[in-house]
Amino acid sequence: MDNKQVKNVYCDFTKTTNADLQKMIGTVDVKSTAIYFYAQMTMIYSATLTTIPFDSIKLNVGTALNPVTGIFVAPTPGKYYFAFSGMSDFSVPVRVVLQMKTGTTEWTLVGEGYGDTTFKTFSMHATLELVKDDQVRLYLSEGKIHEDVAHNYFNYVGWLVEENELTV
Repeated sequence: MDNKQVKNVYCDFTKTTNADLQKMIGTVDVKSTAIYFYAQMTMIYSATLTTIPFDSIKLNVGTALNPVTGIFVAPTPGKYYFAFSGMSDFSVPVRVVLQMKTGTTEWTLVGEGYGDTTFKTFSMHATLELVKDDQVRLYLSEGKIHEDVAHNYFNYVGWLVEENELTV
């Protein structure tokens, strides 16, 4: 490891001088464990003032999203991307809030998606800088999320975009 990068070298042990012993080949692109998820709802959700759980998990590599609680816990520090989209239910507007919690702070607003009455779509996306154990959730602050198993309107995704540099 040199200058916070892993160097890939070829060593020729038949050479007798240090200058001929190693030949630089390149820099290795080192990645941590992959972290990404894709979750869906298969039924209408209307429990306002609650964290939204998910009953259909398509991917959860790294198991950072707990589908029962609906809370994502960052396993490593870095930049993460989150997005959700869905549809309001008939005659009821909906407001879904993306929130984060760092350390001992309370949940704070990142952004929100709003769908008006008569089946309006809503969405929101954000890139967040998180440290290990920071939490992210979707919170239903108003209304009802329209859904049925045949359409999969409500989707939630997230992934680690870039892990913070390791200190050496």
